[in-house]
Amino acid sequence: MRLHFDRLLVSRLLAHAEAATEHSPTYAQLMDKAFHREGVTAQFPSTSDMDLTKIPAGLMLVGDLGIYLMSNGSPGLKGENGVANLVAYAEEADPQLHPDSWHDVKQASFGADDGAEFLSAESIRKALEATVNGKFWLNVTASHIFAPSLASRN
Repeated sequence: MRLHFDRLLVSRLLAHAEAATEHSPTYAQLMDKAFHREGVTAQFPSTSDMDLTKIPAGLMLVGDLGIYLMSNGSPGLKGENGVANLVAYAEEADPQLHPDSWHDVKQASFGADDGAEFLSAESIRKALEATVNGKFWLNVTASHIFAPSLASRN
């Protein structure tokens, strides 16, 4: 399902992630030993076991109360009115805009489970460039995330 996001807000989130020296991990990154501090042997590591400087900059696509993008930069980018993290909701899955249908869109696209998927800064930048003349979008299914990108210039 194609989901549309506010281009300027996505650009702002990406700039925050790229400016940060540390980044918050997704669950998959939490389990990846490549991002652990030296000597960590915990079977179920926590954020304190991570070397947050090793996690690359990017955005997290989150399926929870709606579907939204957020910066993985740490500390998070504060939103208005004391919101801990500024997010860019998918227009189709924003609980404020669609209180009666966001859940159906979330399940149809992201799947029934909640979670977060890492999207690299490079993939977001390419998607922003590829959609410069229209709306920024991601095609999201329960098993795949597709972002538009420009053909390589050889």
